[in-house]
Amino acid sequence: MDSKIKTADGTETFINQEFNEAYHSTKAGAYTESLLKFVLPCRIDQLAKKQNQIDILDIGFGLGYNVAVAIEVATKNNPNIFLKIISVEKDKDIFSKIKQLELPPNLQNIYSQILSGQFNGDTYTARENNFELTILFGEARQVIKTIDHKFDAVFYDAFSPKVNTEMWTVELFKKVKDLMKENAILATYSASLAVRKGLIEAGFKIGLIEPVGRKSFSTVATINGDIPPLTEKEENRLKTSPYAVPYHDNQDLTLSREEIKSNWEKEVQRRLSNKYTKTMTN
Repeated sequence: MDSKIKTADGTETFINQEFNEAYHSTKAGAYTESLLKFVLPCRIDQLAKKQNQIDILDIGFGLGYNVAVAIEVATKNNPNIFLKIISVEKDKDIFSKIKQLELPPNLQNIYSQILSGQFNGDTYTARENNFELTILFGEARQVIKTIDHKFDAVFYDAFSPKVNTEMWTVELFKKVKDLMKENAILATYSASLAVRKGLIEAGFKIGLIEPVGRKSFSTVATINGDIPPLTEKEENRLKTSPYAVPYHDNQDLTLSREEIKSNWEKEVQRRLSNKYTKTMTN
């Protein structure tokens, strides 16, 4: 059974038993991470001031903080805003965990609205005055292929590449890119070189978001939108590090986690060997 823990900002999260990882950064805090690594980097506050509707793709609904904080921030900036949110989630029992959380007062009403929806097979829908939330349950790679909509923002919040490798491949990033508007921003907590290189290979330009609860910058990506630049140091690491190798799936997105990780490790080892050989011969 997943165990509940308190994070640095006082909000609660769970440790996921399958992946042995927390749903949120314990050092940043569940609420703080959602706000500073997803909602604000995707400019939800600014979009709410400029348009009447915001379309959000939420990959990894988890405990719902990203969605709830997005609704909170958008409605603060525009009481008449409407958010169309499509979430992808594997765990159909996630609501039982959410109901165990001691939620911050500012999110309690939003969560009660989120939890007021209904299931129809593997789809859950909650609709209120300011938002429509559709959660598509299933294997995320296959679920994403069924989505036909263009989004203003993408919250990319799968478990880490180390344990959830199949969610961080070039081929999946390309599918997600096809669902994004030209100026849309994708935000993720990941600082992995493999992830950043994969986003670049998928056709994104990428940038960095100031660290929250750790030393590493998180990542944003866009097709043609306005994002913070890469640092010169990170550009150099992406060009020269043997670990700057993207993860690859097949075109049908059906390779196993183990196959994807094994192929990545082989390529890293090949590059490390080449680097060692060059060092020895110089």
